[in-house]
Amino acid sequence: MFIPFKYILLFAAFFSFKLILSQQIDFSSVPSEVNNRNSFLREKWFIEQRVFPFQNFPENAYYNACQQKVNILQNNGYYSREGSWVSIGPTPAYNINYGNVSSRIASVKFHPFNPDIIYLAAAFGGVWKTTNAGLNWYPKTDFEPTLSSGALAIDKNDPEVIYYGTGEASYFTYSYSGLGLLKTTNGGNNWLHITAGLPANTYFSRLVIDPNNSSRLFAALGNAGLYKSSDAGLTWQQSVTGRCDDVIFTPDGAKLYIIGQGCGYRISNDSGNTFTLHTPYTLGTRNHIAICASVPEIMYSVSYQGTTATVFKSTNSGINFTQLQNNFTGANQGWYDLYIYVNPVNPNLVYLGLIDIWRSTNGSVFSRITNTSAGPVHVDHHNMDFNPLNPADIIFATDGGIYRSTNAGNNWMNINSNLNLTQFYRVASNPSNSSHLIGGTQDNGVQQTTGSPVWNVWLYGGDGGDACFQSINNNFLLAENQFNRIKRSTDSGLNWSVDTTGLFGRAAWIAPIVSHPDSAGIFYTAREQVFKSTDNGDNWFPISAGTAGIISHLDISERSPEYIYAVSNNIVFLSSNGGINFEYRIDGLPVRTITGIKFHPDSSAAAIITFSGFGSGHIYKTTNYGVNWFDISGNLPDIPFNDCLFYYPGYNTNTIIAASDIGVFVTHDFGESWSELASGLPNTAVFHLDHNRLNNKLRAATHGRGVWEFNGEIIPVIQVNNEVPKLYSLSQNYPNPFNPKTVIKFSIPALETTRWVVSLKIHDILGREITTLVNQNLSPGTYTVEWNAPNYPNGLYFYTLRSGDYSETKKMILIK
Repeated sequence: MFIPFKYILLFAAFFSFKLILSQQIDFSSVPSEVNNRNSFLREKWFIEQRVFPFQNFPENAYYNACQQKVNILQNNGYYSREGSWVSIGPTPAYNINYGNVSSRIASVKFHPFNPDIIYLAAAFGGVWKTTNAGLNWYPKTDFEPTLSSGALAIDKNDPEVIYYGTGEASYFTYSYSGLGLLKTTNGGNNWLHITAGLPANTYFSRLVIDPNNSSRLFAALGNAGLYKSSDAGLTWQQSVTGRCDDVIFTPDGAKLYIIGQGCGYRISNDSGNTFTLHTPYTLGTRNHIAICASVPEIMYSVSYQGTTATVFKSTNSGINFTQLQNNFTGANQGWYDLYIYVNPVNPNLVYLGLIDIWRSTNGSVFSRITNTSAGPVHVDHHNMDFNPLNPADIIFATDGGIYRSTNAGNNWMNINSNLNLTQFYRVASNPSNSSHLIGGTQDNGVQQTTGSPVWNVWLYGGDGGDACFQSINNNFLLAENQFNRIKRSTDSGLNWSVDTTGLFGRAAWIAPIVSHPDSAGIFYTAREQVFKSTDNGDNWFPISAGTAGIISHLDISERSPEYIYAVSNNIVFLSSNGGINFEYRIDGLPVRTITGIKFHPDSSAAAIITFSGFGSGHIYKTTNYGVNWFDISGNLPDIPFNDCLFYYPGYNTNTIIAASDIGVFVTHDFGESWSELASGLPNTAVFHLDHNRLNNKLRAATHGRGVWEFNGEIIPVIQVNNEVPKLYSLSQNYPNPFNPKTVIKFSIPALETTRWVVSLKIHDILGREITTLVNQNLSPGTYTVEWNAPNYPNGLYFYTLRSGDYSETKKMILIK
C-alpha cells in the first residue's frame, strides 16, 4: 500500500542557496472568495510547483537560465541543423459559442493614425501585429528573452516607437515574471532589451508616455511600485513605492494620476515630478482609473475588494469621487480581470471589464453587454483600447483572444483569425493516426484536430487537462477538464459523455490519465488514490490505499505493465503488482516538484523523471526500478523542466528529449551532454511532449504559442565503446548494399581537447548533401549511427566524417 505522503523538507537544510530571493509568495493570505476560483487555482498550480519547497522565485533565475541556453547553443549548436520546429496550430481554435478563440491577452493598442494597424501582447505569447485590421496577425517577439506580457505603449509622435513591458501583473498570485522592457523603433521588427534600473523580475500593469515629452515614461509595476524613465525608456528609477496598479496622464500632460493599494491614490501637477496623496475613498485590493480625454475633469475609478467591484466618478479632476454602482455580477474575479475606460469624446460612455463587459451610456448606471458562456465574446476581460480616429471603434482583450466593435459595443467582430496563442497543458496523438491530436488548454477547454490548423473546442467548462487514447482501439479516448472531470469518447472524439462513476477524493489541477499498453479497455487515473477502469472509463474503482497527498503523475511500463509509477508532489512510488501495493522510490532525488516520469520503452527497470523549481538538478534517471536515482541534468539550464520522454523509433535508445520553460533539449548519452533540439520554437514554456511512433512525429505543447512539430529526424548516436581510440576511423557501413537501413561505425580519439564537434553527412552521386546524421559535440569513443533511407532512390551514396582537421569519405549502395 502507499506509505503516507509527506514533504521531506528536512533535506532543504542541505541546500546552500546563495541567491537573492524575490517577493514572498504567501498563498495563505489569499481571501476565501479568491482561493476557490479556477482563475486563481490555475495560477497557484503554476507557481507552487516552480517555487517549492520555498516561497520565492530566485531573482535573476530566469535571466540566468536564458544565458545558459545561449551558452549551450554557442558550444553545441542545435542538435538538428536541417530540421526545425513548425507550428501546427491552433490558428486559431473554433468554439461553437465564441467563434475563433486564441488565448489570454494582456494588452491591446491601436496605431494612433492607422486603425488597420493593431498590436496585442499575449499572456505567454509575446507581441503580435496586424496591418489589415485583424485579417492576418504576425508574431514580432518570438525569439526575445521572454514572451510573458504585461503592457504596451505606442509613441503618438512616432508610432514606430513601441514599448513592451514584460511580465504579466497578477494580484493574488504570480504569473511568470518578465525580464524588463523591450523597445522597438521600427514597428516591431527589431527590439532593444532594457533592464537598467528596473527590478530583476518585472510585472507590468500599465505603461504610459508623457503626451508632451516622448522621452518621459511611467510604468505601474505592481508590487514594485511606480517607475519613471526620462530617456525614452533606456534607464529607470523607482518614483513611488508600494503596489501600483494604474498610471494615467491627462491629455495635455499637465497632471499624472497613480493608484494602488500600496502607493495610494496620488495626483501630480508637474507631470510626475512630485505627487500629493489623496484619500477620496478606501482603496480596494486592485484599483484602476480612467480620464475622459475631451473633458479631463471627468474621471472614473473602479476598486475591487472581496467579491465586489465599486465604480466611482469625479467631476473635479479627481479631487472628490462619488460612488456610482457596486452590484456587478462576476466581480468576485476582479483580482484577475478588471479595467475601466471612458470614451475619449463622450464622458458618459464608460466600459468596465470583469468576467463580462459592463457599459454605462449616461455616466451613472451600468448594464452588462456581453453574456458569459453564451457568446459571442469570450469571458474574462483584461484590457481595451479606442481607435483614436473613431472612438466608437473599440478592441477588447479577453481570455479567448481579441474582439472588435465598430459601434461602441452593440455588435462584435471576432478578429482572432490566425492567432496562435493557445496555452496548452497536455497534448496526445492518436497512435494509428498521427494527424489526430487532442489537448487540454487554459480556459479554452479540450481541443482537437485531425490535421487542420484550426482546432475545434470539444470539452467546455474552463480549463482542459490530460487526454489519452486507448492503446488497442484508438476510437476510445478519455480527456478531462480541471480536477479530473473525465469525459469519454467512443468515436474518436466526435461525441463525449461524462465518465466519473466511482471516482472520489481530491484531484490535481491536471490529473493523469494513462492507458494499459496491451489490454483493451483498461485505463488508469489518480486522485488521492490510483483508480482503474476495465471498461474504457465507464466505471472506476480504486486499486491502492489513500495517501495524504494528491497524485499528479502516472506511468505504466510498456515492457512489464505490472510496473506502475505514481508521483505525489516530490515523492515517487513504484508498484510491481499492477497498483495493488506501492513503495517509496526517492533515494537521490531533490526536494522539488516532480513534473513528469517515464519508463524506458524496453526496460521496466529504467526510467527518467523531470523536476520543476530552481537550484537543483532537473532530469534524473534510474536503472534499478527507482532504488537509486542519478542526476543527468549535465549542462542543462537551471530552469523548471515540465516533461520528458525516451525517443523510441523502434529500437533500443538512450535518446532523451526534455521540455522546459525555455525550450526543448535532447541528449543521446544519458545526459552527459545536452543540446537544444532545433531552431524555430518561440521562447515560451513547453509543458508537454508527444511522440507518435507511427511516423516518428514529435510534438511540443507550449503554454502560450500552441502546438509545434519537429520536422527533422532524430537519429541516435550510440556509444558502443568508451575506450579512447588513438586515431580517427570511419568503418564501412553494414550491411552494404542495404535496404532501407544501414549502420555506420566511427571512432573519435582524444587529441588536444576532450570533445570535438563531429559531423557525419550523406551526399548523393551528384555531390548534393541530402541529410546530416551527426552534428554535435562527442567525447572520445567509438559510436554507431543508423541511416534509415526508405524515401531515397536506389543508387550510390557517399558518407563523410569530419572532426577538426580530419575528414574521410566512404561509399555505400542502396538497393530496393
